[in-house]
Amino acid sequence: MRRVLPGAALLSCLALGACAGPLSQREAQIAAARSLRSYCAETARCAPYRVTRTQRLGDGWLVDFESATSTYGVMVHRNGSTDVTNWQKPS
Repeated sequence: MRRVLPGAALLSCLALGACAGPLSQREAQIAAARSLRSYCAETARCAPYRVTRTQRLGDGWLVDFESATSTYGVMVHRNGSTDVTNWQKPS
């Protein structure tokens, strides 16, 4: 029984470390796409969009998306929270 406990503790530490670790660029793009999909479902219907740029900013990533009518910026913070900003393109 004593050997199981240290193994479980080690597994818990590894699992928590993976969750609290920094986001990779790909993880940030996936989180941003999910957030934008939610944003479009809750607000107005969005035209089809694509990732145009991803850049590291401060403690997270800024992922830019572009559609025919709008540009979207999604800031993905290190803790996984996101902020979506929408800009209408000039006609």
